[in-house]
Amino acid sequence: MRLPATLLVLLLLAAPLAGCLGGDDGGCSDGSGRLKFVEVVSDPDTITVANVRFGDLDGDGSEEIFATHPIDSEIAHVDCSSGTCVEERFSEGLAAPVRTHVADLDGDGVNELVVADIGILFPTSDLVGKVVILSFDENGGYTSEVILEGVGRVACAEAADLDGDGDLDIVVCIFGDTEGSVVWLENTGNGSWFSHQLDHRSGAIHAFPFDADGDGDLDIAVSLSQLSEEILIFRNDGIGNFQKHVLASSDNTSFGMSGISISDLDQDGDFDILYTNGDTLDMDTEEGFDPHVVHGAAWLENDGFGGFTEHELTRVWGAYANTPFDYDSDGDLDIIVGTFQLDMVYSPITYMHIDMVILINDGNQNFTRQDITDGMRYMLTMDVGDFDGDGEDDLVGGSHRLGFPGDAHRMIELSWGVDGQACT
Repeated sequence: MRLPATLLVLLLLAAPLAGCLGGDDGGCSDGSGRLKFVEVVSDPDTITVANVRFGDLDGDGSEEIFATHPIDSEIAHVDCSSGTCVEERFSEGLAAPVRTHVADLDGDGVNELVVADIGILFPTSDLVGKVVILSFDENGGYTSEVILEGVGRVACAEAADLDGDGDLDIVVCIFGDTEGSVVWLENTGNGSWFSHQLDHRSGAIHAFPFDADGDGDLDIAVSLSQLSEEILIFRNDGIGNFQKHVLASSDNTSFGMSGISISDLDQDGDFDILYTNGDTLDMDTEEGFDPHVVHGAAWLENDGFGGFTEHELTRVWGAYANTPFDYDSDGDLDIIVGTFQLDMVYSPITYMHIDMVILINDGNQNFTRQDITDGMRYMLTMDVGDFDGDGEDDLVGGSHRLGFPGDAHRMIELSWGVDGQACT
């Protein structure tokens, strides 16, 4: 039986753009000389990051970077729109923030920051989770408001209009420990919220609203771990009534579901679901268990009407992040898989470290694998956006280091190419 208490929630981060942190300057991990890890901001205190995400908080049309620091009870906000990256930290009202989402919750034209606060990073049944809203004024000040508390550890909070009434609601992952749930908070106006339960089980890592079936309303994809290992879709009738369907599951107690992302991977006009399974903190695995056989990444292809077909992508132990990104600049979406591989779990003598895997798309969703074994470690969070305002997508990630050894960084750009040449 899988022990839920053993799972640590791993979510599941101009002039400053200088300095190569991995390999030779302009070097590629495959030896051709072009992959660089370039720090966005410095990391003198070796901060542990739970999530890195892009968002336009100030509404100026340029994207900023948000990185959650749960051990330090703060969120880093980095704005590079002026040509120099400026960082500020938010901490008021926060205990252990793990995820953020920029949204205009009250419809006044000014964005707020929705924060999922896990309360305590490590497993506990205490009701320490909360959802916090940070509201900002024109002078750069902010206030914090707790809109959900007295629940188990909260791993996600995503804003979307779930009932079609024109305002933004919030879907929440109450990961908990032995007990938890998935709920959505209905925005009833005037800063009030009403909670609706979608699933009564613990272990929800991600819950992303998106239109799965092209009917104009928002459904919800959920990654569930702990005693259940499932990818779920909650289908919306348009007014906030949901029906649950299981899209993928495993009865292997060491499967280790670790997260999802939503993207039109095959670029056919609908949204697909990518998922990883690679939780490495299950200490009850059977003798002889080979994580490279069980752990990995897959994608669920959408037929445009909400029907999904599963395709395996790759097997790699400790798989966490699964980020679509046009790595080779050929117009299709490749996939960057980040890993969380701990020496204390599986010996590097037996299992060689693979820091991340690049899956190169031929345009028809046939993928060629490239392993990076000398990059940043523990990079289980990545996001794509344009933080430097050059009109091109940037890939930024952060390491969930937790004091473990090896090269790691709280906010790094993964940069391919020299003088516009892609790494191929």
